[in-house]
Amino acid sequence: MFRGQLRRAALAMLVAILAAAGMQLATGTPAAAVRTVYYDASRTGEFRTNFDQAAQIWNSRVSNVRLLAGTPASITIYVDDGWPRAQPTGLGSGRIWMGRTAVNQGYDRTRIATHEVGHILGLPDRRTGLCSDLMSGSSAPVSCRNANPSAAEASRVNSLFAGTLAAPASTTYTWNDASDISPLVVGGRPATENYPFMVYVSGCTGTLIKGNWAVTAKHCSTPSSVRVGSVNRTSGGTVVRVTRAVNHPSVDVKLLQLASSVTYAPAPIPSTSGAVGTATRIIGWGQTCAPRGCGSAPAVANELDTSIVADSRCSGINGTYEICTNNTNGNSGACYGDSGGPQVRRVNGVWNLIGATSRAGNNNSTCATGPSIYVDLPSIRSWISTQVGGLPV
Repeated sequence: MFRGQLRRAALAMLVAILAAAGMQLATGTPAAAVRTVYYDASRTGEFRTNFDQAAQIWNSRVSNVRLLAGTPASITIYVDDGWPRAQPTGLGSGRIWMGRTAVNQGYDRTRIATHEVGHILGLPDRRTGLCSDLMSGSSAPVSCRNANPSAAEASRVNSLFAGTLAAPASTTYTWNDASDISPLVVGGRPATENYPFMVYVSGCTGTLIKGNWAVTAKHCSTPSSVRVGSVNRTSGGTVVRVTRAVNHPSVDVKLLQLASSVTYAPAPIPSTSGAVGTATRIIGWGQTCAPRGCGSAPAVANELDTSIVADSRCSGINGTYEICTNNTNGNSGACYGDSGGPQVRRVNGVWNLIGATSRAGNNNSTCATGPSIYVDLPSIRSWISTQVGGLPV
């Protein structure tokens, strides 16, 4: 009996010594306690139930943290008319804004709420375009209703709260982050035609070049589906699943193979893009004001009449495979929201596709302050034709 008391005393002393050293001994109790995080959604109006649902979803998917409504809260949630956004101030603490802009455009309320809470739980944006990824956010189609984190996302949250992963640095995440979505049209006008070749590519733009193939920018995420044949990115046309992506080995071009052919007329790619001075038109979705993050993307694509200018006007251009495109009147042109979007010119009354939006031509983050660089699609026409099994004549 005395020896048993000595063993228990020795064990207690060892536990105390290890605890003082920041270590734990396996004694039948869990090494890490579940952390309770309180949230206050009382300021979210009609979206209160969506955040309660978001909390329930996270609680059912992770084991090292539990979200409960209550005060004092480490997560405070608001609502306004902007884009949804999250501002973590630490792991499990911060502020969330439920922005009505995304809801008005058709994004699922509970998916938004669960996504924004995910930021507070340590997850960054990961714009894969996949509906199965909660943190893909607005890069997934508007039709996406998945509000559940993937197994990988849940595992990362568990690891963060277990202390086996370092929490990311604090930043502000925006649902439709302009730094993740690329050029659109500033100074243009809403589309005057229902261009049948327009393709919405989840935050970027593309162009139909064959019944089951579209072209966009290589730096855009590959989406799970695209909307073809409508200038409205939220309605009309046909939504088609993407089965494969093929990147050009050197220029900023990606080809998207569709699961089935559509009946809309593709844009023909001519043999040449045209000389300096050739009149062209650019079309795309995205912010229509110049500074980065200054506004949201319109539902209807905008168009702008412009022209080809000398390569010397664009910094860092590859003249053999790229086009320098004028910023009309010095203040209109491509901007954040439409990478991969079409540059077209009329050939015998038909819009022909000559370019795909790539980047600014003056390295300035404020749009339309200089010309834009478009990939010269006629210069790689033979490569495109080979990849898609022959372009339409």
